[in-house]
Amino acid sequence: MGNITVADNVIVEIAYRALCSVYNVPLEDKEFKKQKKNITVERTPQDNVIINVKLEVPYGENILEFSKSVMKAISENVSQMTDKIVEAVNVSVLNVFEKSEENN
Repeated sequence: MGNITVADNVIVEIAYRALCSVYNVPLEDKEFKKQKKNITVERTPQDNVIINVKLEVPYGENILEFSKSVMKAISENVSQMTDKIVEAVNVSVLNVFEKSEENN
């Protein structure tokens, strides 16, 4: 029949959209779009994916729980939309930030 290849930038876009849902920000948020550069994709020899995400956690949030919700959202969305096996979602917390009142 043929092959279907899903490019890494497609996986990054899916992960970004999952990240937007966890942070509860609109997809069009220009400031938040900078987060895309903090998402990378690795491929295993079996063509499974490992997604690496660097992020900042809102001050006052439980860092572990917030990170786990990011990991779960990204893994589920990528698996569902691409049928790829997500071996891991690695989260590196770089900073904490104050939530702005306009986003609430």
